[in-house]
Parts: sequence; C-alpha cells; structure tokens
Amino acid sequence: MKKKIYIGVGIVLIVLIVASIITNYVDSGRVTTGHEPKYCIKIESADDSKVTYWGLGYKVIRYVDVSQNEPYENNIGVKMGNWFMKYDLQKEKSIIIEYDDKTIEISNYKDINKIRNILVNSKYNSEICDGINTHKITMDNEVYYIKENCGEIQKGDKQSKISKEDLDTILKIIDSYQ
Repeated sequence: MKKKIYIGVGIVLIVLIVASIITNYVDSGRVTTGHEPKYCIKIESADDSKVTYWGLGYKVIRYVDVSQNEPYENNIGVKMGNWFMKYDLQKEKSIIIEYDDKTIEISNYKDINKIRNILVNSKYNSEICDGINTHKITMDNEVYYIKENCGEIQKGDKQSKISKEDLDTILKIIDSYQ
C-alpha cells in the first residue's frame, strides 16, 4: 500500500515539474516577444500601476502607464523570474522642463510616465535636423531637446521623429503646469 502512495506522489510531482518547464518555456517566449503570458494567474494591484502574473514556479511583473486595461504591448516595464523575484520600477520624482526662459517641474506620476514613455520608447538614429531647440527636458540624468519645427526629439547626438499626437500630449502637460 505504501509503495502505491509513493508511486502516485512521484507521478504527480513529475507531471507538475514537466508542466512547469513547458509553461515556463511558452510564457518566456511570449513575454520576450511582447505578448501577455498565457499560463498564469493575473493579479492587478490596487493602485493601477502593476500587474503580476503567477505561473508554475515563475512570475511576470508588468508596470503599466495609465491603466491596467491597456494592451500588453503598452507596458513601461516587464520582468520575468522566479516566485521570489522582486522588481520595482524606478519612479522618477520629477521631470524638469525648460522653455522660453521658464522652468517647470512635472511632479504628477501619470504625467511623468506619459513623458517618459514618449521619450524612452522613441527610435533614435544619428540624423540630426537643423531645427531650433524649443524645450529642454531633464529626466533620469539625461537631457532631451524637442525641436517643434522639425517634429523631432534630440538625445545626445541622436534624434527621433515625434508624432503630432505625442508632441501635443507633452505640450498639454506643460500647459497644465503653468
């Protein structure tokens, strides 16, 4: 009788180990390609800024920009690891914006994340236009310049196009702090 119990427990453990290896493999592929994990339990935080996915022996932590209902691809930080992994997104306390001899400090968390998302997720190349820097944004010890006449953002010696909607979003945030 004891032998049957040991065999049953052994089979259950082997099935769980194989299932955890397979689900971990599938979900890690999905996370690295920018898709939501499939074989996990999804738990949303109360403050609408973090979603944790619990799988068999692993978890995925995702920080969202505005709402947890956004598409998975619109996250601002994702990390996958074991159940004991800790991952806290560095929260910028403020962003300094200089323009027209004025300096404002953006301190609202959602406004900071909107600006961060636009600046960090832009595709920068080495082509720089000859436009005039209209706004200087200091964030994470990095300096970004917005050139409204070119519709571009400059970071160091690289530049990226900025869409009209993204530029309007930044300008609306700036206007709300005046």
